[in-house]
Amino acid sequence: MISSKWHNISIKTESFKQLQEIQKAIPIRASIPQTIEWLILVGAKQINLTKSETNENSRKERKNI
Repeated sequence: MISSKWHNISIKTESFKQLQEIQKAIPIRASIPQTIEWLILVGAKQINLTKSETNENSRKERKNI
């Protein structure tokens, strides 16, 4: 079993307010830590999608050369 580690972090008040707004917008009840975990997952998916699109565009450009 993977052990969980908790970390304390500091963020700007404005960022925390934005985090609370995102928390309210999620269609389920989620704690701040759950909201952060969700944002990490969403962000990671978006980064991977962007990487895939960039790689695909690079391949197309190489074929056209």
